[in-house]
Amino acid sequence: MSMNKLPLLARLLLTGCDSTPNAIQPKALIIGMDGVQWERYEGLEDTNLKLYMKYRNKAYAGGITERASDQRTVSGPGWMTLLSGVWANKHGVVDNNESLRINPQFPSVFKRIRQARPNAYIASIVNWGPINTFLTEDARGNNLNLNVKPDESVISETLKLITEQPADFTFIQLDEPDVAGHDHGFTGTGYDDAIREADRKLGLLMQAIEERAQNKPEEDWLVIVTTDHGREVTNDEHNGKGHGGSSESEKTIFIASNKPLNEELTEPSIPEDNPGPNNLYAYAAQTSVTPTVLRHMGIDLFPAWKHDGTPLLGETGVRKARTDEPNSRLLWNSTASQSVRIYRNGSVVAEVPAVIGQWTDPQGMGLVNDYVLELGSTPVAVRNQPTDRARDAAGTGD
Repeated sequence: MSMNKLPLLARLLLTGCDSTPNAIQPKALIIGMDGVQWERYEGLEDTNLKLYMKYRNKAYAGGITERASDQRTVSGPGWMTLLSGVWANKHGVVDNNESLRINPQFPSVFKRIRQARPNAYIASIVNWGPINTFLTEDARGNNLNLNVKPDESVISETLKLITEQPADFTFIQLDEPDVAGHDHGFTGTGYDDAIREADRKLGLLMQAIEERAQNKPEEDWLVIVTTDHGREVTNDEHNGKGHGGSSESEKTIFIASNKPLNEELTEPSIPEDNPGPNNLYAYAAQTSVTPTVLRHMGIDLFPAWKHDGTPLLGETGVRKARTDEPNSRLLWNSTASQSVRIYRNGSVVAEVPAVIGQWTDPQGMGLVNDYVLELGSTPVAVRNQPTDRARDAAGTGD
């Protein structure tokens, strides 16, 4: 057995007690597989997803239907939500119009990492070019922004980066599963074949990362595999071809990881007042990916960032933060014994026991407010959507 394959402690004993191990270096890779239906992928046998990603579950995209976070299940909003940790009502990319740019008030994970770690090597390698277009200004500080086709080129460039560069944080996007979905839907084998091909590429990346980790045991790699949206089920010739609506199938995505994740992913928590179709909203949200990566990278999460997602590593904070506008209430799920600090538009307005699970805003919810609920070191945000009843209750109606 080579020295590099021995556990770190064993190598230290063999090389002398005066040796000092290098500081742990967090690394992260997000592999985005566009338009992959969770049930189809999870239903395939002998996949690299199952081999390497032991921690995985369904999640949801598209926000909460008919609430402030509601957004289309198309690629522009989906990828920007995943990469910013906020829904489209904050980041501003509401569809696939390439003139749109991410709202600088809600920067992407790229910019957050660059601000916290000025010397980090950051890359975005995508097949579907509008992703980098939406991020034109936000990700200007990246070391590498590539738009390349086909998916095989995305993988070859990523493998080059993993073997030749520091590669602190990398996002890649594979587009061909979505193309196959639009072309074939769920009829025949074309779509499943495309998922299997994307899964083969996942295997190549994981093999490269494992080889790198053997040579650089001080590196701690988080790999997340996910998608931007599901697919529409129509039970006709269009079955699986479309997406963009708010059906359960279109909103169902997945989040998978090579590292253990917390109960926000593994133990769904039902928001009883609005559980969603088949309790979909009990699962993790697409917005959880960015705070998870930031926490892995050793970057503190701040209330001022107003992330809508609960991190999937470490403490969850309160879970399922949501608004009940007609009754001017914030709601959340928590069994914690500590108190939760509540911010409204950047100012602390209350501190209540987390286990209570609700707080009524004395000013009402007749206007748009950004709330943040901070439990321990974990903040999570929610923006309300004024209704006529909420405006009347707050005295802000016409």
